[in-house]
Amino acid sequence: MMKVILPISQIVGKTGESMEFSLSEQIENTAGYTEVVCYSDPVKIEGVLKNTGKEMLLNAMCCTEAEVLCSRCLASVKMPISFQIEETFYPAGYTEQKREKEAETFSDDQIDMSNIIERGILAGLPMKVVCTEQCKGLCSKCGKNLNEGPCNCDHTEFDPRLESLRSLFDIDEEV
Repeated sequence: MMKVILPISQIVGKTGESMEFSLSEQIENTAGYTEVVCYSDPVKIEGVLKNTGKEMLLNAMCCTEAEVLCSRCLASVKMPISFQIEETFYPAGYTEQKREKEAETFSDDQIDMSNIIERGILAGLPMKVVCTEQCKGLCSKCGKNLNEGPCNCDHTEFDPRLESLRSLFDIDEEV
């Protein structure tokens, strides 16, 4: 699991102050991202954090590049992922009744952005990835990548509703 920590000591206790920031964090662990093979670029986060007095408002842009498996042939495909973060952070211990909306919390002089970035990456990944629109996928019988050429499997299909009629004929017999 990655840890992305934003130090905020320069604006804590200073109502109306804001700070620009730029962070970069390499993701090593792909557990939880079933289709992701690896991340070829670190997650880059650039944005502004503003102290309103009772909360911190974060507005940032994140981007990275992941290698994802093609849903048809399992080839590795590089996929850029970018997303916007607009999040409100309240100090830890700030009571639920005082919060105007659902928000994250921060403690001490730092904000842990790890969960927000992980959610953004998951939301940015498509349900299905294909290497090309013409991808033929894998043979359902032998598993050969059909983009590399045809396999030697027998793909003759019979209608299962007529399967009982096959017993009336000797299939190997020529007519």
